[in-house]
Amino acid sequence: MGRIVLPRHATPFHLTLALDPRDGRQASQLAAALVRAIAEGQLHDGDPLPSTRSLARHLGLARSAVVAAYEELSAAGFLVATAGSATRVGPGARSASLAGAYTHPTEAEPQSAGAEGTAHPIRLDLRPGHPDPGLIDDRDWARAWRRAAAAPLQPPADAVTALRPGFGHSFHEPLRRALAEHLRRNRAVVCDAADVFLFPGVNAALRALVGLVGEPDRAIAFEEPGYSTGRRALESSGARVRPIPVDAEGLRVDDLGDEWGCYVTPAHQYPLGSRMSVARRAALLDWATAHDALILEDDYDGEFRYDVAPMPSLHSMNAGAERVIYLGTASKMLARELRVAWVVLPRRLREPMQDFLARTGDSVNPVAAAALAEFVDSGALVRQLARAQRGYAARRSRFTEACRDLLPGLVLQGIEAGLHVVLRLPAGIDDRALRDRLLVDGLACQALSDYWLGDPGAGESKSGGLVCGYARLPETRAREAAALIAAALARIQAEPGAPPA
Repeated sequence: MGRIVLPRHATPFHLTLALDPRDGRQASQLAAALVRAIAEGQLHDGDPLPSTRSLARHLGLARSAVVAAYEELSAAGFLVATAGSATRVGPGARSASLAGAYTHPTEAEPQSAGAEGTAHPIRLDLRPGHPDPGLIDDRDWARAWRRAAAAPLQPPADAVTALRPGFGHSFHEPLRRALAEHLRRNRAVVCDAADVFLFPGVNAALRALVGLVGEPDRAIAFEEPGYSTGRRALESSGARVRPIPVDAEGLRVDDLGDEWGCYVTPAHQYPLGSRMSVARRAALLDWATAHDALILEDDYDGEFRYDVAPMPSLHSMNAGAERVIYLGTASKMLARELRVAWVVLPRRLREPMQDFLARTGDSVNPVAAAALAEFVDSGALVRQLARAQRGYAARRSRFTEACRDLLPGLVLQGIEAGLHVVLRLPAGIDDRALRDRLLVDGLACQALSDYWLGDPGAGESKSGGLVCGYARLPETRAREAAALIAAALARIQAEPGAPPA
């Protein structure tokens, strides 16, 4: 960890930044250091920052890394960039930093198996869950942030209002209204603004839901394999997780018991990529009604589908509004660093959640919320989703074509929707070893085995695989990525004792 002293923009004193290599790439190191400086009081709301060129020179970083760090923190609401003026610390930034509103990506960054455990440079980033913020229209995005930064935050008129249970929740009324309308138009989720609750990430929402509706003497069902970070969030909040296998139609409802709830990703099962059939969805709702249970429907990348018709959300089906808690996030639609997630609750849970949030204080950055509301209301989000759909569809097609050409023996799963594909490996191939070898070659992806709660080596559905996100993979490099995978797999298969190709 190195400490670097740099002159502040047009100020007489100095700011000390501590860059920690454990925070990953240069941009992430700088972003994390700036947030720490905000949390520690070295930077205050409204303070100007040096220009990207000046800061890059003083820190010895590439200017592109400083630009990326500023953009990341602007997207999260920690900084406010105004044309013709210095980038400044955003209003409410210190409160957000102390509340943990900024974190690094929730999936563990792949590390090398080197002697010192240092990360290899990533030339091809196929990690799932990483959208491409480069597809966002800069003019729309900047306009939303300018208007959010210029608008008053409209604090409560009196202390009594400020102390009302759930005030922090109602503070973001424009975003809640905008999201309710967007969900009605685009996801057939019919709800009022009062049904929408905001959180600084899906994992924060899951922890709150366990505290609100979890039952200590009953488990919550969870897809197997499934979203490992979400599972850990539930477990860390005291929930007892029971894994339920998934197949080509989604979670196997017949394997459910008397759990208090069930977490599912029906639009694009994470990580296998299957879409839950309509019959399976109906059966899951019937189970929830019969057992007085709740369904946590995580629609994490349901906006993206290719060459297939949309399927109804669980929330939109009969009994869905009473039995389904719908979760969504801006992290796949826009940027992971925005740290805004939403939950649509059954109406009987409105007041209990307001009371719960009044006690815990969980909230999102107010400037980020205002900017996202402006982005949605202006129609920019719909335009962004259409643009991203075209871009991701082209990258998906080029990558899957390259895989079919260079890896003809592998089965591709989950290609109809979402932002990743699963390459199922031949029996006996260690997917973690292959992932680590690819990382040495500069390609980052995830091993399917990492998403299992139980033993990933038993059963036909538990064969190994690579989970490859294509959102940040340029079309021109798709064949290069497939060739690297093919070469690494061939080397493993050529080793003594390896299973036959």
